[in-house]
Amino acid sequence: MKTNIENIDDLRAERARLKNQITISRMKLKQQFSLMKEELQPARQALSFTKSLLINNSKSDSVVGMGLRFGVNALLRNTVLARASWLTRLVVPYVANNFVSKYVAKNDTAIIQKTVEWVKDKTNEENTRIIPKRSLAEKGLLWIKKITKDEEKP
Repeated sequence: MKTNIENIDDLRAERARLKNQITISRMKLKQQFSLMKEELQPARQALSFTKSLLINNSKSDSVVGMGLRFGVNALLRNTVLARASWLTRLVVPYVANNFVSKYVAKNDTAIIQKTVEWVKDKTNEENTRIIPKRSLAEKGLLWIKKITKDEEKP
């Protein structure tokens, strides 16, 4: 769109119109950019979550975290992933270890406290019952007694 410029006033008017058009174009561009950022937000969150699982950046490592990571690693490699492909056996324990270490880093004291309470409950003298171990012969005789016992008829 070309306009005929004949004097200085026409030049100033055209210059003002072009500046206005540039300002409007910039505003539209910023609006479109912000809309694109909003549309990409779920993908950015998913990428951030995946990155947090794959990258281990915990500086301090507690004994609880090391123990849990060792247990998770042994459990996954020896039971769940025993027959999986080599790639799966490489990636899944790594991701699980990172997840466990991040969880333990956030909840370290709560995990220790719950563990101590559980041990106290299990070792409480009131709750402990000693169940006598029976020999195989004794179990067999008790089974025969149970089967041959006459049922009471009402």
